[in-house]
Amino acid sequence: MDLQLISTIYIGIIGLLVGSFANVCVHRMPRGESVVSPRSKCPNCNTEIVWYDNIPVISWLILGRKCRCCGSPIAWRYPILELTMGAAWASIAWFYPITEYSPLFLAQAIILFTLLWTLTLIDLETFLLPNALTFPGIAIGLLFAWQSGYIIDALIGALAGYGIFWLIAWLFFKATGREGMGQGDFKLLAMLGAFMGWQALPFIIMLSSFTGAIIGSLLLLLAKKGLKAEIPYGPYLAASGMIWFFWGVEILIGYQSMVGIR
Repeated sequence: MDLQLISTIYIGIIGLLVGSFANVCVHRMPRGESVVSPRSKCPNCNTEIVWYDNIPVISWLILGRKCRCCGSPIAWRYPILELTMGAAWASIAWFYPITEYSPLFLAQAIILFTLLWTLTLIDLETFLLPNALTFPGIAIGLLFAWQSGYIIDALIGALAGYGIFWLIAWLFFKATGREGMGQGDFKLLAMLGAFMGWQALPFIIMLSSFTGAIIGSLLLLLAKKGLKAEIPYGPYLAASGMIWFFWGVEILIGYQSMVGIR
């Protein structure tokens, strides 16, 4: 095996393990519980899960997707999060090999994806974006920016990201008397600005708003809910942020070519 394949497999396995921990975060953080202790338990019978029943994906398959003690079904979210985390880590390692890209970029990409994917699943399940992830995410993004030499852009991005959404939410509240956006979305956009600088914000806001409006409206129609029903916005921000992170330069070049800017 060559070095790239070995490192890809190794990093993918680590991603699976991190995915298992991310499942703990998704379950406990919205409840304000510690992600360190106590040990994982079955949410139905409260029996502690032994280590051999907690191996990512494999244990889920061996147990037949059920708790060993009470037989209650184990949610599909657990293996899906683990598999997607492992696959994403491996994909990043494969397409951005350490022999061609800096270790700093590889670490930044993996950490950003891990934060965004975990936040996405929490938002989809609970409509919350916990400070316990967004605040450290902002700090980590600024640290990467400092190491990479664009700390001023990142500071502006974090402040502008929070401020733009705060202003939009304030204007919406003044116009309608209703809350139109959760404060977690402010902090998530601030985190994205910290990781990628203020230059990423226009694209992220436009794409997330466009896709959120279309997909959200379709989901509301399919669910036969009124337009006042709550839909999570975090997943659209997260997806738009990852698109810009990996392909922002190509998007800018394509746009400039389309409008005739050289």
